[in-house]
Amino acid sequence: MYNKHKRDSQFLIQALSLAEQGQGFCAPNPAVGSILVNQMGIVIATGFHTGPGKPHAEVEVLKKVSYQAREMTLYVTLEPCCHWGKTPPCTDAIIQSGLTRVVYGFRDPNPLVIAGQGMQLLKEAGIDCELISLPEIEAFYKSYYFWHKTKKPLVTAKIALSLDGKIAGKDGERVQLTGDDAQHLTHHYRKNTDAILTTAKTIIMDDPQLNARTHEAVIPKSLYVLDSQLSLPREANIFNTTKSITVFHSKTAPKEHQNSLEQKGVRCIALEETSPSVLNLDQAMIQIGNDGVIDLWVEAGGKCFSSLWKNNLIHRGLIYIAPRWFGEGLSAFENNFSLGDLSGSQIKWIQVGNDAVLEIDRDTTFADHLGKDYQAITTVHV
Repeated sequence: MYNKHKRDSQFLIQALSLAEQGQGFCAPNPAVGSILVNQMGIVIATGFHTGPGKPHAEVEVLKKVSYQAREMTLYVTLEPCCHWGKTPPCTDAIIQSGLTRVVYGFRDPNPLVIAGQGMQLLKEAGIDCELISLPEIEAFYKSYYFWHKTKKPLVTAKIALSLDGKIAGKDGERVQLTGDDAQHLTHHYRKNTDAILTTAKTIIMDDPQLNARTHEAVIPKSLYVLDSQLSLPREANIFNTTKSITVFHSKTAPKEHQNSLEQKGVRCIALEETSPSVLNLDQAMIQIGNDGVIDLWVEAGGKCFSSLWKNNLIHRGLIYIAPRWFGEGLSAFENNFSLGDLSGSQIKWIQVGNDAVLEIDRDTTFADHLGKDYQAITTVHV
């Protein structure tokens, strides 16, 4: 039994590596990977979900096999779907394929998949179906689970500063704080996210592209901008480098500014203010979640970071620290800002080139839900 589950877990980890290739491209669908293995333990076919409306991972694998998959095992990172969406139910394709066994790594929290109904349908069709829980897969679907429970995105916020807490030069001029390795890390995170949030101030000061640039491609992302008075520069890089732009603004913002942005294809959404010129960030997160964004990457200045942090809207904070001492310069945070009590958070330091990254995972909601809803129905932990 141990060896069987050990082999099963190894194939599930391989399927996870495939799912990771779709991360950042599938929302509001989850990224899923799948592997078809014969009785000899030989991988026959692999596949992963590449985007909404495209074949799911299970179908992607099965269509590569020209014969019935009898006596084979399908490994899939997420419970096969049993409902119609933009594509047919995967359970139908699995049943028609002649498969005898399915192993999956995470129960789908989508309410359309009711309490393991996908697994139940497969069992009723005579297919051996088993859930094997692995911490790597649980971590991978953390944001998908959170989104289904709250309809808000899981938020990762990044900020870079010097050893003495500076974010820019003396008069706010842009400086390159971190090295190439840290920059590559940032683009990796941008690639794997569904959308990016920033501020008009960041765009005014830095004029960033806010896309993902890798060795293979330049990948545009959907962008959200906090811009109370719609002061976004009309000639900014983001109008040429992003997939779409949504601007959150105050109801008091000049109407002519809104009109000029909408003429450039920008979606403008008015939010309530919690204080003068301070937008309601929780409303922004609700809207972003309603747009189907599961993972949100925040890249802005200290004011935005601290506001989100104080309002418990950051689930993971990444603080890049460059080995430089500015002396005079623009401070990242106000003097009274504190990260607060981190006793319930997971904290680790990572060396990235010559820079250090402090990673603070402060989200406990997912763990609480798992303890109550999920682990009780898990068949085995390995």
